[in-house]
Amino acid sequence: MTGRNRAVGWLLDVTLAAAGATAAVVLTSELTAGIPASARLILLLLAVIHGLALVLRRVTPVGVLAVQAATAVAYVVLGMPVFMLGPAALVTVYTAGVRLTRRAALVSLGVAEALLSVLLWAGSSFPGWPSLAQFTALLAAAWFLGDIVRRWQQAAAEQARRAAELEQARQELARLAVNAERVRIARELHDVVAHSMSVIAMHAGSGRLAAVRDPEAARRALEVVEESSRNALAEMRRLVTVLRDVDQSGPDLAPAPGLAGVHRLVAEVAAAGVQVDVRTEGDLAAVPPGVSLAAYRIVQEALTNVVRHVGPTRVRLAVAVDGDRVRLEVSDSGGRRVATAAVPAGTGHGAAGMRERAALYGGEISIGPGPDGGWRVAGWLPRTAAQR
Repeated sequence: MTGRNRAVGWLLDVTLAAAGATAAVVLTSELTAGIPASARLILLLLAVIHGLALVLRRVTPVGVLAVQAATAVAYVVLGMPVFMLGPAALVTVYTAGVRLTRRAALVSLGVAEALLSVLLWAGSSFPGWPSLAQFTALLAAAWFLGDIVRRWQQAAAEQARRAAELEQARQELARLAVNAERVRIARELHDVVAHSMSVIAMHAGSGRLAAVRDPEAARRALEVVEESSRNALAEMRRLVTVLRDVDQSGPDLAPAPGLAGVHRLVAEVAAAGVQVDVRTEGDLAAVPPGVSLAAYRIVQEALTNVVRHVGPTRVRLAVAVDGDRVRLEVSDSGGRRVATAAVPAGTGHGAAGMRERAALYGGEISIGPGPDGGWRVAGWLPRTAAQR
């Protein structure tokens, strides 16, 4: 409870206490006009205490109920009817219904009902059974209203707790989505940059060696370097544009690559001195875009690894759209393979990226030595599987 709400609550309690004490004093004064002054003073004091006890109703409703019960008993012993103390007890029973547990509130109500019935029946002027039923019904109604308010407050608190949990879950999902997007972007950048830089590095080296003895070969190598650089920049620009969340009114974005463009990968690695035997089956263009992009990146990474770690060799590339699966295989015929102790062949970021792409769509990729001494990347992706 905030400071302002606490102040408003105390002001309300003081107002109720003053109203309860005033009502009890006024009603008592009507019946004590002709009695001795000392007895009249005691009765008025009891009426004031009975009403002012409401100031503490939020702190200790049971204590307030006990004070009011004691004053009511003393009031009846001095010859006054208990109902002349006014409605203060109704406020106390209501508060017990709001602030106590349901069982404790019911016990408080039962005690109050029993004590009221006894005091009405044993008082100097019994009002009759219909009035007794009316007074006890008023107490029950006050408790029932308090019980409704208590349940409403509990429901509101539960809703607030659930809203807080949902907000926390939303923030956690947003954080996970950001992390997943970072991983996806890192994977895309790795595939684009690694492939292009491998081709560029090989042709730059070839151009340097051929610059003097074969200028025409050097020129062709530089053309490949230029083309690979442009392609890499174009794909990186596409990723950056997506990151900036350009709306549809902006410039058109180039489509993401897919299996239908695998011939461009083959041409690039072939220009680097790698002979590629390509075999395709099925309609590559019919593969859904997400699966097609994942398969394209896997093939791209596998061919890049050949260029980077083996050099000029012979590669077999097979892509088959077979029913509900897209099958991939890239295997080389062997050669000089570079692998450090820290990052053995097939365990670097590229291999992890291939496995992650396959797992993302529910597929599998195996990476390891092939049967003829080379390296083999093989696996499959579900053609229409939902992304995980």
